Amino acid sequence: MNTIHKIKLAFIAALLLIGGVSCDKELDVAPVMTYDGQANMTIAELNALHPVGSSDSYDSIPAGTVISGIIVSSDQQGNCYKYLTIQDETGGIQIKIDNSSLYPKYQIGQRIYVECKDLVIGDYHKNRQLGFWSNGSMVGIATSQEPLYIFRDGEVGAEPAPIVLNSQSEVTEDMINRLVVLKNCHFANPGETYSEPDASTSRDIIMSDNSIIVLRTSNYAKFASQPLPNGTGDIVGILTVYNTTLQLTIRDLNDVRIANTPPVETVELFRVDFSNDPIANQGWSVLGDEGWFYYTQGAAFAIQNQEDAAIDSWLVSPALNNLGGYDNVTLTLPDEQCLVTNGTAYKYYSVDFNGTDVNNATWTEVPANGILPAEATNNANLRIAFRYNGFGGDFWKIPGVKITAVAHQ
Repeated sequence: MNTIHKIKLAFIAALLLIGGVSCDKELDVAPVMTYDGQANMTIAELNALHPVGSSDSYDSIPAGTVISGIIVSSDQQGNCYKYLTIQDETGGIQIKIDNSSLYPKYQIGQRIYVECKDLVIGDYHKNRQLGFWSNGSMVGIATSQEPLYIFRDGEVGAEPAPIVLNSQSEVTEDMINRLVVLKNCHFANPGETYSEPDASTSRDIIMSDNSIIVLRTSNYAKFASQPLPNGTGDIVGILTVYNTTLQLTIRDLNDVRIANTPPVETVELFRVDFSNDPIANQGWSVLGDEGWFYYTQGAAFAIQNQEDAAIDSWLVSPALNNLGGYDNVTLTLPDEQCLVTNGTAYKYYSVDFNGTDVNNATWTEVPANGILPAEATNNANLRIAFRYNGFGGDFWKIPGVKITAVAHQ
């Protein structure tokens, strides 16, 4: 082979090599997706088509409806299964898709348009969803049909700024299926796993005002077996609802912005087991109608009304002035022994009771979880009270009272 021929072959090989590299570079750059239409309905307007009354129902969507929103969910960690959640400035919606690997295609911060066509707007236990209705429930868009309904537009951007929540009471309907951040909150049971191994699991998040929002985690999430952190901080996630329960779904552990703090221990601050007469020996008071009595045989304090006319009677504690400086101050009764037969029983707390007149004091019912607010436990005049209304043999027995709290070690 002569020299000129060798030069020609080398030149051709070099051209092929350059061309191959250029083609590879072009393949590495994905084209930016664009949608040539526009939305003609906001997500809030779409949600309004389906007023949630009785759960698990649906409504049709007008022909030609197009919505648009930013993706805020991700199934990369396995906690958002077969759905996308999108939101605009008016609301959020969950889109059911029969695809268990959505994140490579649909990423957080990507804008999409949805041509609703023959889709319907419905709900799963009052959480609104977009999809198809079949046999009494919502089913997802088939993977093969996604290109007929869902269109990406533009490059992936930042996720929307989450809505700041300090209390469950701040939640409004337009926040459902949108990104939120729970501020200065903590887990009720740090150290437990995010989910039990055999089923999706709910864990209570305690807000700064002691209200509760539930963290809901799939047992298939990659972080399901990780322990809940101990400490106070912020948690970002998608707010949903299950009947009347507010739930939060996190996308991954980066959404939980709580640094572990030293371990905590539960301490007992106050106990009355009623082994002695609380009125004679422990500073309790009976006010209002008579009826309370010390039940010696059962070592309990009780009330029973044998008359036909109803009574309104109060059993009020002495001032509890040693509860400040603790977290999660909790009032509990031994429920397995606390017997109520008819009548109405109330548990209250007050910080302005003068010791004699219950009617001129401000009484607040103890929350269902028994946790007393810090503004009450830090007050030296805090008192708890048991109020009973009943007649015709109605009976209430209280074997004891206990107040516990969390103290940092």
